[in-house]
Amino acid sequence: MIVSDTGRLVLGREFRQPDLRSCGAAVAVMAQALRSDRYARRLLAGGDDEFGRETAAMHRRLTGPVDISGRAQLPWIRALGTAPWALARQLERDARRRRVIVARVRAGHAWAAMMATLREQGVVPVYVGSQWAPRHVVLAIEARDDAVRAYEPSSGRVIGLNREEWVEGRLVVAGWREPWCVLSQRAPQGPRNRA
Repeated sequence: MIVSDTGRLVLGREFRQPDLRSCGAAVAVMAQALRSDRYARRLLAGGDDEFGRETAAMHRRLTGPVDISGRAQLPWIRALGTAPWALARQLERDARRRRVIVARVRAGHAWAAMMATLREQGVVPVYVGSQWAPRHVVLAIEARDDAVRAYEPSSGRVIGLNREEWVEGRLVVAGWREPWCVLSQRAPQGPRNRA
């Protein structure tokens, strides 16, 4: 994604998710700020309080019975975070339809899909967790050779993810190691395998 000067300021501000369950909502707020200079300026002017309010409102929307476009969606228990399908629907209003590509069993395929979307100037929510369950969401914002830059909402910082650690399940993302899924606009071309 080509990040505007205002978008860089938002990323540099280190906006953190306001509680332990709102990482997906913080990712949605950051994605909106990177698409809209007006929204980014509003977050910068309001600081941490405004980011917290926007994230809380986004979390209510993402877990509620109605999505951003007014369509019914399966409500979700807020304490469990953000359902991938709700986050995908939130982000698709300004982009092509997103699909959930499972990384847990096909890590290389999911990596390729994420890279394809990033190269087309999109952003990609990434679910990571333990070997048993997805537990955290980050926002991939830029592809770089065999690495990705991502907004990590628990620290508010931009971190790096590399392909080797991704495929081998050795990530270091807020204490989580395993990639679970990506919400990509594209499926990669070619063979589908773990690596």
